[in-house]
Amino acid sequence: MTTSLRLLLEDYLSLMREEGELDVFLPLLMAAMGHEVVYRPQKGPRQFGVDVASVGFDSDGKKKLFMWLIKCGDIGRPDWDSGPQSIRQSINDVSDVYIHSHVSPAHKALDKKLLIVTNGDFRANINQSIATYLSTWSKQHKIEAEQINGSKIAAWTEEHLLNEYVLPVKERGLLRRMLANVQSPEMCIAVGRQLIDQLLNVAIPPEKSASAIAKIQSTSLRGVVTALNVLFVWGQSEGNLLGPYRVAEYALLAAWSRYHAELFVPASGKRIAHDVGGILAQLASISGAYHAKLDDHYHVQDSFAYSYRDSALVSKAVFEEMGRLGAVGYFWAHSAIVTSKDLSTAVAIKYADRLQALLESHSCSELPVFDYHSAHVHAALALLLATNRKEFARQWLDKMCRRLAYAFSNPIYFPMRATFDDVLQIRRGYMELGPEHQPASTLTPILLTWFAALEMPEAYTFLRGKMLEHREKITPNFWSTDAGYDGIVNDFDRIHSHGVGEAMTVISEDPLEFLSKMVVTLPGCESIADSSWYKQGLTIIPLMAAVHWSVQIPREAIVRQVVALCGIQISASTAATPSNRAD
Repeated sequence: MTTSLRLLLEDYLSLMREEGELDVFLPLLMAAMGHEVVYRPQKGPRQFGVDVASVGFDSDGKKKLFMWLIKCGDIGRPDWDSGPQSIRQSINDVSDVYIHSHVSPAHKALDKKLLIVTNGDFRANINQSIATYLSTWSKQHKIEAEQINGSKIAAWTEEHLLNEYVLPVKERGLLRRMLANVQSPEMCIAVGRQLIDQLLNVAIPPEKSASAIAKIQSTSLRGVVTALNVLFVWGQSEGNLLGPYRVAEYALLAAWSRYHAELFVPASGKRIAHDVGGILAQLASISGAYHAKLDDHYHVQDSFAYSYRDSALVSKAVFEEMGRLGAVGYFWAHSAIVTSKDLSTAVAIKYADRLQALLESHSCSELPVFDYHSAHVHAALALLLATNRKEFARQWLDKMCRRLAYAFSNPIYFPMRATFDDVLQIRRGYMELGPEHQPASTLTPILLTWFAALEMPEAYTFLRGKMLEHREKITPNFWSTDAGYDGIVNDFDRIHSHGVGEAMTVISEDPLEFLSKMVVTLPGCESIADSSWYKQGLTIIPLMAAVHWSVQIPREAIVRQVVALCGIQISASTAATPSNRAD
């Protein structure tokens, strides 16, 4: 690893807080160093000088009990000898209490070593005092002692966590470029995708044993988690978390694409699920920090308009926020149902609060400029229903219906599948609106589904009539997946060429009949019940793929989700097979 990356790591480590960050990172580093962590940080009881304890081999080849005294930031004189939490008092607690009462019988015979660790440095005005005291203390109690600063932790991270197995030379260069471009999200995302792909696409020789393969797979996924962790902290320090957020989205999709089949292998399923869960946890952490930072923008009237120079850009930004809030928020809401955890419920409600505030403060949310934001609308509605905001969802849908009524009469305001430049020129009268700008509508079938499920008969009848009236110019379009969808969620081009488009030339007059037809798998396509994401209950996968790439969600997934959220019962006897298909 080059010196420049080590300096980046040292900066990254210096940003960590002691509780919840540094004391979580260090046990990961210890494990990578071959240590067995025998005691981890705990809240509540006194730790008597030892924050973490591990057993491993030292540089002299001897097996020892390592006692880690963890502090945060630069260590000065007040930190050394001022109060009950001072370093000097903690060192004395180790010799007076911890050694005698907290060491397991299995470890009493081992040589012992105390490490005073900080992610900063030991200031010059106190360094000599600490060194002298530790020398005397070590001789008196026959316990080795060593000072460890941020530079030393960075060197250990280089050697053990970002070694040639986890982050080879080529990947280290990509990591540097990704961090350097964190202020330019598009560049950060592009480089981040390359890094994630190279970390995950490791070759597994066929002659390897099951345990060797397991180690290769875990190392691959651990490298992704480490890279995301570094990027997250770096993004926080630079004040820009959009790049880290989008890279984390992609990392989840790429890991799922690479390893989803392994979840069903008895020997490796639980381990892979745990490692992929680590990536999902990173996404949740980055998402939480990102949306918390934008809280004020969600509540201030038309705040996004102050950051973008054109209404089409404002619409794009608002609907992208809507999709991110909806996808991750719905994940928390679904988790709350599955696990019955109050924390998941509270987080889901927080996301829904932000989403509702965004919708109330930005009138442009009543109809997207771009048709490819249809998935973002669905994700937002799913979150609203999952958090018991049915009436608010109805109000929002009613506003969209009114906007659509105007757009049908004034086609330049109908959601387009066009570039920003084309939209700008069309709306300002510099270009004629052509069929290539509105070849199909993916938004109207989704709205029709929600109108049917939320018992909005007037809106359903109106939209159905308009869709049939204008179907030769703007074809309503659903999309169904073929086999192998789980394996392509990380690839825009493969998603774009995958599956079957359904041109809706016939639409049932009765809303319930419409739902009963749309909930059934399209003949010749794979049912979502056969998908890995469905079997594992990870609805975030199709939602995140659609939001990340701005593509469609599988029709069966949309309708099943809507029907379930709205509490509609559709029996097998009433379900009918859809017949519209456009390959």
